[in-house]
Amino acid sequence: MNVANLALQQTPPLSVPVRFFITAPLFGILASLLLIYAGPTIFSSRWGTNTLALTHLVTLGFVSMVMFGAILQLLPVVAGTVIPKPILISSIIHLLLTLGSLGLTLGFIMGQELLLQIAIILLGLSFFSFIAIVGYCLIRVKGNIIIGMWLALAALLITAGLGIGLALRFAYGITLPLSMVLANIHLTWGLIGWVGLLIIAIAYQVVPMFQITPQYNSIAMRWLIPIIFATLLLWTIAYLLLNAHNRFYFVGWLSVLISLELAIFGGMTLRLQWQRLRKIPDVTLNFWRVGSVGLLLSVMLWIAGIIWTELAIQPFYPLLLFILFVGGFVLMVIQGMLYKIVPFLVWLHLQNQQLNPLKAVNMIRIPHMKQVISPILAQRQFWLYLIALFCTILALLFPNLIYLAGIALLGSFILLEYNLLKALLLYRSVLISINN
Repeated sequence: MNVANLALQQTPPLSVPVRFFITAPLFGILASLLLIYAGPTIFSSRWGTNTLALTHLVTLGFVSMVMFGAILQLLPVVAGTVIPKPILISSIIHLLLTLGSLGLTLGFIMGQELLLQIAIILLGLSFFSFIAIVGYCLIRVKGNIIIGMWLALAALLITAGLGIGLALRFAYGITLPLSMVLANIHLTWGLIGWVGLLIIAIAYQVVPMFQITPQYNSIAMRWLIPIIFATLLLWTIAYLLLNAHNRFYFVGWLSVLISLELAIFGGMTLRLQWQRLRKIPDVTLNFWRVGSVGLLLSVMLWIAGIIWTELAIQPFYPLLLFILFVGGFVLMVIQGMLYKIVPFLVWLHLQNQQLNPLKAVNMIRIPHMKQVISPILAQRQFWLYLIALFCTILALLFPNLIYLAGIALLGSFILLEYNLLKALLLYRSVLISINN
């Protein structure tokens, strides 16, 4: 594990990232229960209240929750910059994001305008506070990973601004011009800009570090994220300003270009894993491999829909595209990251405590990373999630399979939460032994 370029002495308190990490699976559990409750009707319309609630439980409650924690952890370590009052700031942002995500979900399901209005305020405060704090910390730092964080942060600003604008439509009955166009732009910037760019930036650090692979290509590390961001900007301008005929032409080709750029990352990641220096089996490799394949399949489907317009107008097409990208790529990779980041942080903080002459009392053996979270339990959780993913895809053809998908997904997120909580309980028990 190469940690030579990391400022590990700058790592924030364990509670800073972990409060986000252990909350995320709880939203996954809620999403699973909603999927079981809604059943096949979840596929009826992307504007259905249950569908909107489920989408935001996953994208806000799980994905953004983990991403917030990951950035607050990586920022001091990778960039060497200190977050002011990290426990206080992380606690406030976490509370705002949690309550805002819950409020938005309940507002959609219950049709309560007051809940939506409160959620807009809470989510706005959480996102813009997070952007301000991280931007302040990044302002004097340089590097390829830092550029990726900057551009992901800019994408988050665009996503949050559009999301709040669209939420006003539901909360106050405000009619927005080009609301469908804005919704598509919001979704694209959220998934590809905010989440996609950040995953790529984090992968530059965690894949070589934790999976013992060679480094990503230096040219790709420098240019891939800025090129994707610039292409997204051109795509947005074309989507907003061109007439229907020209929009179809330019947006289509720009979409193909974005797809190919994402495919470069997926292909590079699979190639690096094939070249990894240590061939010891590792369950997190399964998450990353399936995630990379899911990314490649989603971009292939996106390109196919652009070239073959008859495919793009089929009711299942946008659903399958969303499932492959979010379920097959984003959620897969994020779970793989959690299974490496959390054990590493537990080991690191216990090591620091034991080496601290002012605090440590007893010298004991620190558990290694595979003892923090059982690889067997992680493997079982991986297979449960994979079953849920396949059943969700098959449910597009056989709708009643969505119940099986929901049950498998529920079991998967419960096991993920159990694994993370067990790691924290181990941390507390070993810490007590060190200090007593």
